[in-house]
Amino acid sequence: MQDLSWLTARPIAHRGFHNKEAGILENTPSAVKAAVENNFAIEVDLQETKDGQVIVFHDPNLERLTHGEGNVIDFDLADLRKLSMRGSDDPIWTLQELLELVDGKVPLVIEIKTLNRPEGQDEFIKTIAKILSDYKGPAAIKSFDPKMLRTMKDVAPQIPRGCISMTTLSENDHLNLTEHEIEKISWMVHMAGTDPHFVSFFVKDLPADGPSFLREFYGLPVMTWTVRTKEDRLNAAKHADQIVFEGFNPDKEPL
Repeated sequence: MQDLSWLTARPIAHRGFHNKEAGILENTPSAVKAAVENNFAIEVDLQETKDGQVIVFHDPNLERLTHGEGNVIDFDLADLRKLSMRGSDDPIWTLQELLELVDGKVPLVIEIKTLNRPEGQDEFIKTIAKILSDYKGPAAIKSFDPKMLRTMKDVAPQIPRGCISMTTLSENDHLNLTEHEIEKISWMVHMAGTDPHFVSFFVKDLPADGPSFLREFYGLPVMTWTVRTKEDRLNAAKHADQIVFEGFNPDKEPL
């Protein structure tokens, strides 16, 4: 069994230790450098490009974070590199460049974003697995998508994987789901067969049946996102093993 104590040893900076007002945007080299300098673990997001490359970027589209327009998946990496970020001199960059910058100094928790494509994204997962398999530092992946987790389990079972979930549902979701289906979400049964090493759960939905059960009976650590307020932190302290935080420095603002 792997020693995953590093996964919850330090607070995890959400999309890096970013500060938009200071020109440090989420998921950029500057945000990652700031996290490393403060010895925080780092959570980042991955998106797929048209030519199958892996970039460190949260949104499926370009408008919020860059001066470009359109969907990330419709552009090759070379074209994306030509875009400038909004309020930052940082470039769009790749997973490989992220690993070279962090170089094992702090843990990485990497969320793989899903595209709604009939053909799936198995090749994308295989590319990520190959890159991470060569990395010597502590790194884990996580996803909302059980199909992605099952593929990662098949191609690189040694890479720690976590299932992300939540029970907050919109009014329309409640109308379209039965009470039994809602209960299934709480128990995370949609994650069957993924054999996760950890759980990542929405802080405002804790406690919840699934993560509580997996934590108590299987010893799976629970990280919780995104912690921004004192109320969030108090709830996390009761029901989770580590926080994914944003908007404050947990070392300088202890509970």
